[in-house]
Amino acid sequence: MDEGASRRRWLIPSLVAAAALAAFLPALGNKFVNWDDLANLADNPHYRGLGWANLKWMFTTLHLGPYQPLCWLSFAADYLIWGLNPAGYHLTNILLHAANAVIFYAISARLLALASRAAPEEGQEVPRRWAAGLAALLFAIHPLRVESVAWVMGRKDVLSGFFYLCAVYAYLRRHADSSSSGKGWQALCWEAFALALLSRSMAVTLPAALIILDIYPLRRLPGQARQWFAGAYRRVWLEKLVFLVLVLPITAAGYLGQRQAGAVFSEGFAAHCAKALFRLAFYVWKTLWPWNLCPYESPISFDPYAWPCLLSAAAVAAITLAAFLSRRRWPAGLAAWSFYAVTLAPVLGFISFGAQLVADRYSYLACLPWPLLAAAGGLGLWRSAGPRSRKALGLGAGLLIADLMALTLRQTAVWRDSETLWRHVLSIRPRTGFAHNDLGLVLAQQGRYEEALAHYREAVTINPADAYAHTNWANALRGVGRPQEALDHYRLALAIDPGFAPAHYNLGSLLAQSGRLDAGIPELRRAVELAPDLAEAWNSLGVALADAGRLDEAVAAYGQATRLDASAPDAWNNQCNAMQRLGRWEESEEFCRQALRIKPGFAQAHYNLGNTLYMQGRLAEAASHFSQAIALLPGFSEAYNSLGAVLSRAGRWPEAAEQYRKAVAADPKNAQARRNLDQARRNLDQARSVLGRSRAPR
Repeated sequence: MDEGASRRRWLIPSLVAAAALAAFLPALGNKFVNWDDLANLADNPHYRGLGWANLKWMFTTLHLGPYQPLCWLSFAADYLIWGLNPAGYHLTNILLHAANAVIFYAISARLLALASRAAPEEGQEVPRRWAAGLAALLFAIHPLRVESVAWVMGRKDVLSGFFYLCAVYAYLRRHADSSSSGKGWQALCWEAFALALLSRSMAVTLPAALIILDIYPLRRLPGQARQWFAGAYRRVWLEKLVFLVLVLPITAAGYLGQRQAGAVFSEGFAAHCAKALFRLAFYVWKTLWPWNLCPYESPISFDPYAWPCLLSAAAVAAITLAAFLSRRRWPAGLAAWSFYAVTLAPVLGFISFGAQLVADRYSYLACLPWPLLAAAGGLGLWRSAGPRSRKALGLGAGLLIADLMALTLRQTAVWRDSETLWRHVLSIRPRTGFAHNDLGLVLAQQGRYEEALAHYREAVTINPADAYAHTNWANALRGVGRPQEALDHYRLALAIDPGFAPAHYNLGSLLAQSGRLDAGIPELRRAVELAPDLAEAWNSLGVALADAGRLDEAVAAYGQATRLDASAPDAWNNQCNAMQRLGRWEESEEFCRQALRIKPGFAQAHYNLGNTLYMQGRLAEAASHFSQAIALLPGFSEAYNSLGAVLSRAGRWPEAAEQYRKAVAADPKNAQARRNLDQARRNLDQARSVLGRSRAPR
């Protein structure tokens, strides 16, 4: 192949990659959103690194449900490069999606060639490549892709999709390209499938998808099902055994993870069937009409006989019947519909996972046939059209691509931050309980508690059995100084779900902070029993135990908190404080310094370290840390008082008195500072008196 031909061959995939990048580059300005991004990344220290402890966690955890060790590895790589800058995580998603678009282009080109089953005609290869490029573009820039690409936790879709598409491409090279090395491509297919499974268990459908390809367009299996198991086709089935060996443990891990996360639901047979039919129709409809896309929630009461369900059932039946009846004249139709249904099977609802009735991300791989069919149809029209009609077809394709690009750019902006996302959801579906709840969380974090309370109230109105919303409502009530009402909502949450760890944790911390340690400590212990990885609950338990004078138990609780989250400065600082009370000064110093390594501007840790150094007689260092605490927190009465103590020991009474005066001004209730101020004044008076007598004439 000459250099010019090689450049032309790479022109189309380059354009596809550029379009995919252009559609999603605005996502680089998006933040983490409080829909799993925070719980999985911002608040989760376990994936941050590639040490043995990190790797062990990644390959054994079922954190929040899914088994996805390769996703965790990719996030670890992001963290090592970018820290917690969301732009880096978004960039990885965008690059993976662009790569997927290019691989789908290569797959589409081969499938279009296989479908023709004719020797390449003069001048037909180039139109076929352009048709493959159109298929890849329709996949890459469709708004249904936004949830998987612009949402950081959509990583499992784009990463699993990358390996899934690599496996399909390798399979086609193995069985459709006589010039390629068959065994190497088959091994690559198995390896890519294993990696896809380790990224997302939904890839378990690949073996069934490959069997569909074996029937059409590879034609390794006959069109008549009764002939499939004849001896001539034994090899086709034997090679699938390797896939089965890989599928079984991943499927079991995925199911256990969802069950552990409380995301497995059991419903009646009619509801399962109705939801499956609704979902099958939904993604086809949204492919054709991609408006009002957002995270969706399953209705509290699902009526399988409501008109949307009946209409969906009729549409699915009609499509299935049409595809089956036309299978001989148009085998691609039945193959595409079968691939779509098989790939969606894990999320059709026969086993219900999570609160979503549908989710745009589930369409990432399942909807691959539709752009390919559209491109194949366009190629057929182009071949039979005259020059003027071909221009019209090109113009129509260009307008469609531009329209999809505009819709995708607008949808990507929806994921800019949590508040934008949930306000968008509520503008479309005002009765979405989890959107009210998550918007309430955003508002509460901004100190807008009254607005947050209104959304929590609405979430509970929609679903009175939402323990999470009751807990968040109680947290907001604490923010506005209504602790008794908060206690009532924590107890309501626990009446709904006695095993809800966050409610036990927040109830226990409120009771402990109000001085009811005997009631608060058992709640905090229950929280860490239910959620042993909840570092903040261990820290709060340590605080309560320390307040109760049970310092050894407090130290153990703080130690567990820092083991779970070594980046939490509060737990290190609290451990420093406990060690001070135990008189273990060297350990106290190390814990304070660790808190300051994590958070150099931590005023309380500077203060505690100053006290530790003071008790070791290292007065100059102590004074430095007290001064830093004051600079960071000018109203820090205790730090002024302690700095005064350092100055007093050095005999610098005027300066000491000034620091004590500032301590009293910052907190008039600081009795210790008042006593020290009085003592400093007396010492100063005595010093002046002695000085006056020494200067009197003899």
